[in-house]
Amino acid sequence: MPSDTPGLADPPSGRGRGQLGEFSGSVGYCAFVVHTWLDQFFDRRAVPLRLAVLVAVAGSYFLAFETPTVLDVVFVAGAVLAMAAGPRWPLAVVVAQAGLLAVAPAGASHLALKVLAGIALFELAMRRSGWPLAVAVALMTAVYALYRPDDLPGLVFRAVMAIGGPILLGTYVRSVRRLAQVEVRTSVARELHDLVAHHVSSIVLRVKAARKVLAPQDPQVREVLDDVHDSGVAALADLRQLVTVLRDPTQSFVEPGSLPAAVEAAVARARKVGLRVNASVDPALAQLDATRSLTVLRLTQEGLANVAKHAGSAARTRLSTSVTADAVRLEIRDDGGDFRVAGDGTGHGLVGLRERVEMLGGTLEAGADGQGWRLLAVMPVVS
Repeated sequence: MPSDTPGLADPPSGRGRGQLGEFSGSVGYCAFVVHTWLDQFFDRRAVPLRLAVLVAVAGSYFLAFETPTVLDVVFVAGAVLAMAAGPRWPLAVVVAQAGLLAVAPAGASHLALKVLAGIALFELAMRRSGWPLAVAVALMTAVYALYRPDDLPGLVFRAVMAIGGPILLGTYVRSVRRLAQVEVRTSVARELHDLVAHHVSSIVLRVKAARKVLAPQDPQVREVLDDVHDSGVAALADLRQLVTVLRDPTQSFVEPGSLPAAVEAAVARARKVGLRVNASVDPALAQLDATRSLTVLRLTQEGLANVAKHAGSAARTRLSTSVTADAVRLEIRDDGGDFRVAGDGTGHGLVGLRERVEMLGGTLEAGADGQGWRLLAVMPVVS
């Protein structure tokens, strides 16, 4: 995970508690450890470092306690290399470790393989829950039963210590991380409510007062003020919904079945600022889940905003969406408008959207298209 979870700015004790707020006692200390050491060690970007550490530990073990054969070295090297896939396929790593442990000859490699299997179980429990853990427990128990099948008490002890221990520790780490994430979301929700929403509310009130005080006779001025007021009210509504989602992740930013209407509303707002948008919105968008629905809506908003920014209101824009059994497709294309400038696609908005699409297993293309600009996103309906 490219640091999927925000880190702590400061330890939870003393002054300056960072983003996690008022964590106290053992929970706060564990959250600090999780976010600083474990998250760094098990980060996807730390795979080379993690492999180097495991190689060093295995090498030290062989040098200090055992005399390995070539086969021992081959098995341990294979087990270490398998750990590189842990961040993305943790269950597959456990299966690989179990297979190596099952076929490895008795000798110097066995203890090292057991330790690596324990680390793989810990990483699986830290990243996954449910049936993958059940599969891992059953598989590793079967492997340990191969050694002394007639020794039931010994098998139970090994299963509890070598299998249950890493899984319980990984599950605990995952629960602490989840608790930390809840605290981060709550802190962000407070800041949005107290700071951003306050200023947006103030802007809306000032525009409302300006409409009454100025009482413009020019219908174009009146239209602009009305549009600013309506945009501010819509922004407040979105902020309130965002705060709700941050406080309760079970809530959805886009109501089920409302995505086609939300996309049409985004197109209507773009037309209010002068964009000439020809939109084709597939009603099947209503069938998408909450995560993909929000992604499609954000792509629509960001794409149309980029057209207005880089091509101007004179641009002719085509927006089309389609949903098939396998994928949802969104395309926004403009002719360049007055400015004939499309940007370079490196803005923070597009970077964030590309990351969001890729997390869902899709692709996002954004770049020059003739004298205009084209944005194309394709995401699988079921990842």
